[in-house]
Amino acid sequence: MSFEIKRRLKKLSDKQFAKDIKKYLRSPYEFYGVRVPELRILAKKLYDENNLNSFYKVFDKLWHSKYHEERSLAIYALQLYEKEFNLKTWKFIKEKLKDIKTWDQIDILSTGILGKILLKYPKLEKELLMLSKNKDIWIKRASIVSTLPLVKTGKIKLTIEIISNEIQNENPYIQKAIGWLLRESGKQKPKEIENFILKNLDMPSITFSYATEQMKKLRRLRKLRKKHLFQKKKSS
Repeated sequence: MSFEIKRRLKKLSDKQFAKDIKKYLRSPYEFYGVRVPELRILAKKLYDENNLNSFYKVFDKLWHSKYHEERSLAIYALQLYEKEFNLKTWKFIKEKLKDIKTWDQIDILSTGILGKILLKYPKLEKELLMLSKNKDIWIKRASIVSTLPLVKTGKIKLTIEIISNEIQNENPYIQKAIGWLLRESGKQKPKEIENFILKNLDMPSITFSYATEQMKKLRRLRKLRKKHLFQKKKSS
């Protein structure tokens, strides 16, 4: 299996794309230069050839690769077993979080696997809250982004609880994640999110920009507030 996958990836490789995507993702891993649609085709083949229990071993082989695409392929394939996800899947994936070094893999794994398991097992919310306190930036981002499937069902309580403790986080990857989840939450509960943003109007610019993409009134308000504070400071 491993040899066959590598052979296919090498056949699909694009050196210039590999160079460009490595720079864009800032990944420490090597790249073949294979695009996502092609990876998803290979993922479907792996899914067709393995049941969930046997795929865990396949996942591990791909996961310990030095190539970014092989690791991504493992995630794409595991996503396809969504109907079979269980607590074993949660534990299996949770242990992999410490190995991830790029936002793309964290986001796919969080929204497509952890978040989907969370829908099935609400008791896991406590574990997600614990993950949100982790100092590792990628694990912290995973805790935020994993709430997206819940948000899409109209449940924003867990999201707000997690981001309330991180609203002033200085890391741009966390700021973007918070802004993204606030924006998505606003589609479900616009009034609640508007009030939350009003209470945290001094949030980082990146977070605010993402969160208020469709909220021109709040953008004008923040602009006026900044102008007022500037004038006040200038006159003092």
